[in-house]
Amino acid sequence: MLWKNELTEIRNENAEQISGMNGAMWDQLSPTVEYLSSFSIPMFEEEVIKKDLIGMAKEAEIEQISLEEKLGMPPKEFCDNLIENGEERTGKRKVEEQILELAVNFVLYLLAFWFIEALLDAEPGKLYASDMLFAFFAALSDVWLPGKRIMAWDKRKEYLRHLIKIGSLVLVVFTDVWTDLAITGNGFVIGGCLILLSVLAAFISANYWKKQSQQYNWK
Repeated sequence: MLWKNELTEIRNENAEQISGMNGAMWDQLSPTVEYLSSFSIPMFEEEVIKKDLIGMAKEAEIEQISLEEKLGMPPKEFCDNLIENGEERTGKRKVEEQILELAVNFVLYLLAFWFIEALLDAEPGKLYASDMLFAFFAALSDVWLPGKRIMAWDKRKEYLRHLIKIGSLVLVVFTDVWTDLAITGNGFVIGGCLILLSVLAAFISANYWKKQSQQYNWK
């Protein structure tokens, strides 16, 4: 499908698999996933490795053995071997991917904040600087703050991420921060531009992650 986001799909699949795992096995897997996230590897590859680890943990659960017994070595050593045996990597690509996700989320949040404020204030011809600021904070929380999209099982971080987004929306609606700084014009033009940017951003993101997913046999 043209708009299907493969990164979102594999993250949701990983989260679904985690939801049925018992606490004892998760206690063994959790430090390994945290350790894996510390590496500067491409985002899709990281999710593929998590998927493999989750699958082996589920098998170990069925066989009633430890994760270490299933892997044949300590889990962190297993991750080290995977990373060392892979292609040479730097953190540059992961940072670029995070910036891509930040840009996409920023545009989507900006459209949502403009639309809500236009409805409440009846001023669709203004795009406030404060909307851009709070949209940036909300997008940043999605990309750099682990939560449901990355590690759904860490509820505290997920709640913090949601709190930042809700707080941003509240500030957009109920404060007058930087309301004197705004892009003004025809509301239909501003709204149309934001919608077009959102569609373009979603299209670019979906196609990028589709290309990345084709490098792995993960389905």
